[in-house]
Amino acid sequence: MLVKKIHSAPPILIMILVQGGIFFLLSALEQQARHLIGFPVPFFWLMVGQGCIAAGLTYILGFSYWWVLIQLFSPPLLVLALAFSFPVWLYPVILGLLLMTFWNVAINRVPLYLTNTLTADKLADFLPKKEGLKVADLGSGLGGTMRYLGQSRPKQYFAGIESAPVPFLISWLLNKGIGSRNVQFIYASFWKLDLSEFDVLYCFLSPVPMPDLFVKAKAEMKPGSLFISNSFDVPGLKPDRVIKVKDGRQTRLLVWKI
Repeated sequence: MLVKKIHSAPPILIMILVQGGIFFLLSALEQQARHLIGFPVPFFWLMVGQGCIAAGLTYILGFSYWWVLIQLFSPPLLVLALAFSFPVWLYPVILGLLLMTFWNVAINRVPLYLTNTLTADKLADFLPKKEGLKVADLGSGLGGTMRYLGQSRPKQYFAGIESAPVPFLISWLLNKGIGSRNVQFIYASFWKLDLSEFDVLYCFLSPVPMPDLFVKAKAEMKPGSLFISNSFDVPGLKPDRVIKVKDGRQTRLLVWKI
């Protein structure tokens, strides 16, 4: 129950509280350690310890690995940045780039998950062979899945929908260079998109948006359309088919027919 309440709060707030709480705890313990060993613990190593503890706690609370990595590296990197006296303008630039990359993590609690090749293979094999089929990846990240499917199925249409600026820009540029003409990337929130034009929806998001997203898909998509989720269930709704992928994380593709 406590973990559910924690996950209902904005992740960025939880991360700040975790770091702040550990900082004050380690500061108090450092005073005790100074008396025992006779000299202060170097601040850099104190921050390394803070990052390790914060990352461990973040993992235990069930947050995504992106947050675990951010919690691990933030304290020591901040100390290094201060030690090397980086220009003041660099901090808001880095913060802005991080925000534009992990926008969906901070705002919608949806991490940047990337579909591996084995899963994309299974998806390509499962998709209907119908010519002109329209497939959308909701939260397409760096766009690898849509580019892969576009090359595998040249007579079908694939759209990647992404609202985080940096991943969208990367996927758009890569598609211009090594993509196919039947692949398009759209900078938009899938919540504001009309899903009725697509025959298949694919998503690799998080547990948070799944209930509302399925309601939206069912209301807008044509009968017979497919809704495919990588790993995350729609609560209380058994999938019509489960496709297992023999990869390291034992991925499951959950398929519902609208």
